[in-house]
Amino acid sequence: MNAERRRRLQHELEALFKPPPRNDLRDDASATLSRWRQGLSHSPDTMPVLAMQIANVLSHPDEREHDREARAWEVAIHYGLGLFAVHQQSQDRPMHERSRRSFGEASRLLAKHQAQGLERREFSPATPQFEAVNRGIVRRLEAAMSSVSVAELVGHARGLVPMLRQASIALDYVQFISDLAAWAYAPSRGSTALRWGRDFYKPFPAENKQTTDKE
Repeated sequence: MNAERRRRLQHELEALFKPPPRNDLRDDASATLSRWRQGLSHSPDTMPVLAMQIANVLSHPDEREHDREARAWEVAIHYGLGLFAVHQQSQDRPMHERSRRSFGEASRLLAKHQAQGLERREFSPATPQFEAVNRGIVRRLEAAMSSVSVAELVGHARGLVPMLRQASIALDYVQFISDLAAWAYAPSRGSTALRWGRDFYKPFPAENKQTTDKE
């Protein structure tokens, strides 16, 4: 069933953009994204601005209205698409990509982006995550990974998503929403956080001197 949910989520996201090779936003997408952003300040129960999207993704015949897993997905879709709308704001190219790139992996790329051009490097170019300039990223990601609820996690993620947008670093929002749904359960919450941590601290390929000089 999760594969079907992921397929429907992908369709919801792709519907905002013109077909390849254009890939820019459709003319009516800005109003949709604005409405999705509003949902971040409210719970799905008090402001169901994404009710149509949630209903479409969870429209499998076997879904039950009071199913615990379906409820976890409702919350994940509501907040995940809201964060995507923040990420996509004022961007010309899609900030969602089908890459399985996790939130930890995107934060890793953000750390590399912030460390580029430093006059003095404290660590190897393969580990920009440890540079002082990236302490804010590390703090925000650690706070997010320590969250005990989806709402708390979303609150911390809202501090990193605008930074990803500014650096034009895309995220796989189908994967992210799947991770948010998993966060509702303590055992999968821990495994998801560990995966994000591994993705964040994975070293970058060593750069040879010629490549470094060109940069």
